[in-house]
Amino acid sequence: MVSLLKVSITSISNNKILHKLLLLSFLFLFISTFSSKNLFAQENSECLECHTDPAEVDVKVRVDHVTGEVEIVSMLVDEDAFHASAHGGEDFYCIDCHADLEDVDLEETEGGHYPNLQPVDCITFCHDDPAEEFLESKHVSLMKENDVQTPTCKHCHAGEKSKRDTPRADDLYHRKDTIEKCGGCHEKFLHSYRNNLHGQVTALGHLDTDIATCVDCHGQHTILHSSEPESTLGPEKVIETCGRCHPGANDSFVKHVAHPEYKNLQYYKSALIALKNIRKDPEQIKSIFKSPQIIITITFILYIGILIQTFAGFGMHSLLIWFGTVLDERKEGKESGHGKK
Repeated sequence: MVSLLKVSITSISNNKILHKLLLLSFLFLFISTFSSKNLFAQENSECLECHTDPAEVDVKVRVDHVTGEVEIVSMLVDEDAFHASAHGGEDFYCIDCHADLEDVDLEETEGGHYPNLQPVDCITFCHDDPAEEFLESKHVSLMKENDVQTPTCKHCHAGEKSKRDTPRADDLYHRKDTIEKCGGCHEKFLHSYRNNLHGQVTALGHLDTDIATCVDCHGQHTILHSSEPESTLGPEKVIETCGRCHPGANDSFVKHVAHPEYKNLQYYKSALIALKNIRKDPEQIKSIFKSPQIIITITFILYIGILIQTFAGFGMHSLLIWFGTVLDERKEGKESGHGKK
């Protein structure tokens, strides 16, 4: 076998024609691997030359090919916002997304391109893995069951001024926008999040990565209910999730109530209903009293009760003093008037 291999290698090295064919094959593979798009890619500066000039480009009507939403979009590009975006790196070209620009005959289009390009497909070329995670998740399954429009990539990953300027993961606007986008569907949980320290701090504008937003706790594309083992807030992973921001988190720490319901009237209504049905379904009221929510709720009620009692007593005391003062002044007025007569 070794002798046969040596003979084959010797014969190939001595055969000039075969040697040239092998070199051509390697050259062809090299060119195929680094396509003309990568070797001779159209520079972004050529695109920005027109798309940063209001005299060259204007707005156009665009129809979302997934949702059917009609919107007016500016073709102007904010160069600073683009370079700061996730796609604004030096090794990223406009034609990576607008692939049909490769086939444009610049002479035929007078140095420009056709007015209607193909819609940008985020999934097919670059982001197929996160898209698959999201589209196959139970989160999306529940949306479909409830006839809720499934959001597209651009819905959650849009820039502040333009959908084009996809923000980076740690971008402060993106973190704020994520809270609002999640809260658009989950209003109840947005309100309870705002009652928590995390939500109160982010509401003040502090959105750095050391303050938890929705995705920091619940995950990004695969979002599961906390009762499921694979969930980031499931029994097996909740300590790990909290431990990313809170080193030393333990079983006691993760009992922290992330979504307190003490300001939710529906919570009190459900508690009253459970209390009325205590004979029919005692487990319902037991589950309420076993929840850590009940401690916060009772504390809140006692706190409000003390405030009401304090201000009511103070108000009554002030009212009586005022009433007594009025009576004294009237009495003094009558006495002084009687003396003059």
